Amino acid sequence: MYSPSAFRSSDQNEAFELMDYFPFATVVCASTGGLEISHLPVTPKRYDSSIELIGHMARANTQWQCFKKSPVTVIFNGPHSYITPKWYRRNDVPTWNYMAVHARGTAEVIEDYSGLVGCLKDLTAHVERHWPSGWEFFMPEDLSNDRLVKSIVGFRIKVENINFKKKLSQNRSHEDQDGVIKGLTQRGDDQSRMIRREMEKIRAK
Repeated sequence: MYSPSAFRSSDQNEAFELMDYFPFATVVCASTGGLEISHLPVTPKRYDSSIELIGHMARANTQWQCFKKSPVTVIFNGPHSYITPKWYRRNDVPTWNYMAVHARGTAEVIEDYSGLVGCLKDLTAHVERHWPSGWEFFMPEDLSNDRLVKSIVGFRIKVENINFKKKLSQNRSHEDQDGVIKGLTQRGDDQSRMIRREMEKIRAK
C-alpha cells in the first residue's frame, strides 16, 4: 500500500483497534493462477507483542490451498469519506480521506473439528462484543463433526508486518483541516463522523 510519510502511522494500538472494529476484511494471497481474494470476517487477537488473525471460509473456496505456499495479506478498511475542495480556503481538487490496515503474515490451516469450532466461537464472541444481540454460540445437532469438517476450513495468520495508513488531510494547512472538520460536521453518516473525530484527534495534538 502506497503510504507517504505524512499519512503513515506506526501506532500498533490504533492499528489493532481498527482491525478489531472493522473485522470484515479482504484476504489476498498468490497462487499459480494469479491472486486469490476473499471477503471474510476475521477476528484479530493480540498476545503481548504479537497479533494473530483467525477466520474460516468454505472448503469449496480453493483459496485456502495457497495459504501454505504464499504469504497472506489481510486488508482492513476503516472509515472513509469524500472531501470536497469547497471546504478549503482556496479552490483545489477533491480527494478522499480514509484509514486502512494491511496486515501481512503466514497462515496455518485449521481442519480439525475442535479447531474449527474454536474459530467459530472466536468470531461469535468478537462480533457480539461490538454489536451485541444476546445470541450465544450454538452448534446445530445436525452439524456433526464430519459435516463441519467437510464444509469449512479455518485459518490462523501470524502477523509479521502491519502497514497502517491514516489519510486525514495531514498534508493540508491548519485552516484547510479546520474547514474539512467543519464540513464533515454537517454530514450525518457514520463514516463522516468517524473521519471527523480522527481528524479532531490529530488537530488536538
